[in-house]
Amino acid sequence: MILYKRLKKLKNKIFKISVILLCFYFIFKYLVDNDVVVKIISDADYVKISFIILLSLILIFFYSNLIFVCLNKICNIKISKSRWYLIYFNSQFLNSIPFFGVVYRAVQLKKFDLSYDKFIGIYLMIKWLYVSITLLLFSIESIFIFKNITIINLPISLIFFISSVLVFLSPIIFGKLIGFAMKYKNLYKNKFLIKFNKLVDLFINSIFNLSFIKIFFFLLLTVHILELIIITQLIDSLQNNISFQKTFIIFIGEIIIEFVSILPQNIFISEIGLGLLTEKMNFDFELGFLIKVYFRFVLFFSSVLMVIIYNVYFIMKQKK
Repeated sequence: MILYKRLKKLKNKIFKISVILLCFYFIFKYLVDNDVVVKIISDADYVKISFIILLSLILIFFYSNLIFVCLNKICNIKISKSRWYLIYFNSQFLNSIPFFGVVYRAVQLKKFDLSYDKFIGIYLMIKWLYVSITLLLFSIESIFIFKNITIINLPISLIFFISSVLVFLSPIIFGKLIGFAMKYKNLYKNKFLIKFNKLVDLFINSIFNLSFIKIFFFLLLTVHILELIIITQLIDSLQNNISFQKTFIIFIGEIIIEFVSILPQNIFISEIGLGLLTEKMNFDFELGFLIKVYFRFVLFFSSVLMVIIYNVYFIMKQKK
């Protein structure tokens, strides 16, 4: 049975890697002789991209603090900030290889008594809060940017607000349903439902921890603003004749596509999704594709810089 499960996991990994390699092949074949791609790359403002890399360093720093607050306030992990920064920055660099960064982070945090179950739970909780709060921020921003634009006769800001509320309330709804199932269907010993119930409890407890929510909201708001500046400036550096409203639509599209991960880091899914969005907006498909490629490059390069800088700092600190 154990061997079968291991073979099944190996088969899934081989399948995912095969899909990624196949995508690499077809996309490379499509882009290699593409004049539009060559023009966008050659005309890009690389001075502005250098500034974007600096902003990305700040983004990575704030996001690391966001996770640290969750570990500290929700899981009560006894880990110093300096040690956490070392783990997080190294894992960000390792994220260039699918799964390596996440596995490295989980293994390192296991040393501080964070079980793998709770590790998964805390990251799902962060994802849930990130999605619900980001949709709320989109709702507020849309009031000013999309004043008279509606979808199915509803203002875009209202659609984002309703989506935010539904995502935010989903753990409570699922918690009630699971409680009902366990009580009336005699499923108290069902391992899956027990774990799922613990996950729901983690979500619900987090929103009633006011000191945690205040800090988390502030950090996420800072991350959101930084992401907005980075992506809008990146778009401007690749094609500077796009209005802010359309740039903001691309920004929303990029974030929403990342909400749901199909492949590791949504590789190629995000590129193709953003390409289809820009094509729908009467721009080149290649523009959306390259926006995501450059964004990945910027984050990777920033991660490399952060790893080098912080590891040197950490080693020097240990020697003192």
